[in-house]
Amino acid sequence: MTEIELKLQVPATVRAALAQEIKDRSPDNLRRQRLQAVYFDTPSRLLASEDMALRLRREGRNWVQTLKAGKGLDSISREEDNIRLPDRSAAEPALDVSRHLRSPAGRRLQVLLQRVQGESLQRRFATDVRRQSQIQRTRRGFVELCFDEGIIQSEQRQLGLRELEIESIKGSPLAVLEAAAGYIKRYQLWIDLRSKAQRGHMLFEDRAFISPTKAGSIRLEAGANIDEALLAIFSDCRRQVMQNASQIAAEEGHGPEHVHQIRVGLRRLRTAMKLFGQRLQAIAHWDAQARSLATDLGASRDRDVLAESLWPRLRDIDAPLIELPSPTDLKSPRDLIRDKQCQLWFLEWLEHDMKLDLDRARNDNELGQMPAQDLLLEVLQRWHRKCKKMSANFGQLSVDERHDLRKRMKRLRYGVEFVRSLLQEKRLEHFLQVMAEAQDALGEYNDLHVAHALYKSHSAHQPQAWFAVGWLAAQSDYAADRCIKVLQDFAKVQAPWRKRDIPRNNTNPEIITPGL
Repeated sequence: MTEIELKLQVPATVRAALAQEIKDRSPDNLRRQRLQAVYFDTPSRLLASEDMALRLRREGRNWVQTLKAGKGLDSISREEDNIRLPDRSAAEPALDVSRHLRSPAGRRLQVLLQRVQGESLQRRFATDVRRQSQIQRTRRGFVELCFDEGIIQSEQRQLGLRELEIESIKGSPLAVLEAAAGYIKRYQLWIDLRSKAQRGHMLFEDRAFISPTKAGSIRLEAGANIDEALLAIFSDCRRQVMQNASQIAAEEGHGPEHVHQIRVGLRRLRTAMKLFGQRLQAIAHWDAQARSLATDLGASRDRDVLAESLWPRLRDIDAPLIELPSPTDLKSPRDLIRDKQCQLWFLEWLEHDMKLDLDRARNDNELGQMPAQDLLLEVLQRWHRKCKKMSANFGQLSVDERHDLRKRMKRLRYGVEFVRSLLQEKRLEHFLQVMAEAQDALGEYNDLHVAHALYKSHSAHQPQAWFAVGWLAAQSDYAADRCIKVLQDFAKVQAPWRKRDIPRNNTNPEIITPGL
């Protein structure tokens, strides 16, 4: 069975109002349950690494053994196999994975466990939840609302849990997103794609939060069409953005790397939109939304860079440090992600990808059925030529043009990584190595230039800032010289694709990105 479900976190301030609304929908049909579950995994976290979860759960007087298998950490669709056990005693029954052998997930689990025969399944953590559930009808179908309150606990720690799960039970799966939009608008709830299992493993391993989610490996077949490539690339960008967003918005907090990785994910999304051009005209407004969110999140990131890299260097040379005031209107990353408009955009993204998947399966879009490789490599070829030309003339570029080159280089790298599976690995590795050195040099130059401008802006009121201004100016010159050297190497490196892979005459100009 496939479970289509979206989870929203509930702030304490709206807990009572939300519970009352769920009850008032149909008081006679309101269902209350206590759910007590124990989750299992191997010592090496085999199930977690495969996005699977195995549990025993007591539901009232009944015990149910459940195996869940996700379709990627960003997905709201999961395979779920529930086995109701005959034992109705209070004692926890024995776990038996053979109960799931009739399901695809169960057969896959058996194969995985055979590979690690030296490891056995062990208890990792438990949950104890009070659930109120109700049925809601939307324009697109029926969903079940489950308001859960309780705890996740390991032997050493426990974490409070207060969330609204919305699951499709009849009709279009888009009904889940329609219902979620209403609760986000009314109660300022926020999407959480972290599973209870992910949070439980975090507690068991005594980590403050789940690890930051980085870009994944995208596998494109040589004959993939445009919509297949688009869905694969968008799904990985969404996974990176929304998994990190879930941790940033969480009550337990986040680390600087979560902010960095969500910004990378947003830049990758913008690269994908430029790569596919007019195929994405209907969501062209996303570019501004992604840029705005990345910029706002970058305000805190820039200060982290100063604190982590430049301030220690200034201290080492005994520079007089000045107090840089924090902007009074600066929103925290958590508030930016929890913002209603941000959450509604995330829902729009989920809906776009779900519809794209349905269209792809039905072959409904003629444009989307065209081969992807010609389009993608044609665009990347033009991006590469532009970067090579600017790199060869770095010394003559203005500061703004150098900043533009840095952005173009990032875009090119993300684009190449999207199509990595279509390229020759040996040629690709050399290209990416040279590009990484060029990007490091450009990044250092940019950080020094930003810090120089920041200190100079405060020098009128804090004269001691002039020491840092002078030192940063000198360091910027050194960084510029390094950029010239490594960018000359980049200007000479061959592209990771062959000339014969690029179509001589583009037959689909309407879907090729205009000159970028």
